[in-house]
Amino acid sequence: MLMFVAMPRMAHADHACDTSIGEPGWKMIASHETVDVKDSTPYQTGGNWFVDRATTMLPLCNYITASGNYSLRSYSLSPETKTERITICKGAAPVAPYMGACPPK
Repeated sequence: MLMFVAMPRMAHADHACDTSIGEPGWKMIASHETVDVKDSTPYQTGGNWFVDRATTMLPLCNYITASGNYSLRSYSLSPETKTERITICKGAAPVAPYMGACPPK
């Protein structure tokens, strides 16, 4: 069984939100929430081992005041899934954060 350590990611905003809710004192903060992470079965290419990691993010548009109150007008956009190839073994050596056996079983 493969085990991975979840590494926190910085929230980033690459989506467009409405800039204002039309009331003074509110500001918009765009962010992403990770809702799912799935790894494929390990596969070998050129002596190294990889998994394809599919990460589903939920883009959020949050409206907040300086005192930390959230508006019920905050909303989310459609989830986005991105897939990236992750190296888990270079030859017979594991690549951090993977701590399993190389080659994977």
